[in-house]
Amino acid sequence: MLFLTLFLIIIIVGYPIWDYFYLKKIKNNHINKRKMYGQIMITQWVMVIIILAYWFLTKRTFNDLFTIENRLFFFETESLLALGLGAGISIVMFALIILFSKTIRKKISEALTDESIQFLLPSTFGERLFFLLIAITAGVCEEIIFRGVMLYYLSHLPFELPIIAIGIISSLLFGIVHLYQGWKGVLLTTYLGAVLFLLFVGTGSLWVPIVLHFIIDAKFVFLPNKKVRKRSNSVKVENN
Repeated sequence: MLFLTLFLIIIIVGYPIWDYFYLKKIKNNHINKRKMYGQIMITQWVMVIIILAYWFLTKRTFNDLFTIENRLFFFETESLLALGLGAGISIVMFALIILFSKTIRKKISEALTDESIQFLLPSTFGERLFFLLIAITAGVCEEIIFRGVMLYYLSHLPFELPIIAIGIISSLLFGIVHLYQGWKGVLLTTYLGAVLFLLFVGTGSLWVPIVLHFIIDAKFVFLPNKKVRKRSNSVKVENN
């Protein structure tokens, strides 16, 4: 548990600091987005590889990390399949709508994006494909750390914490590591973390929040970048 304690402290304290200075450098120097995406992915996967190496070397199992036996509520297999099918159909319809309707895509973009993260979002086709890998990385790595590892750690302390307290603590810590998005972003990601935590302890499977996390991040692949729109609009004004 000492390793887990140090590992989580490094992430909770060190990662926001690294994020702040690294992303500030990117904003000021306009670093290539593909390079930025690559560095972010490498950082997150290295952290997960370290934790998985520790996990298996200390005789912990895959199920200890990805499943919960005493989940809060139960779904029948048929209900899970129906839920998955419905979610899949909804995702496809959403993607098609925003892909073929410029007006809807613009409105959704304005509603879902914030100026503090615009520099992170993809603009070109190549960047959008790369951003899918970012969405996969965030979905897998952040859920393993902030839902799987965090729940295991907080439920194995010398004193007992109620599941609600664990959910609040892990969600707040998840929000803090998104400090680069400003306090509005911290509050939003804390709320999102609470929803993902509820899905994890409710279904008993870490794969459920992983998939949802990926879908939430992947939406930016289909949305236009506000900075690109503003730049194109300014060009049109100058030409007129």
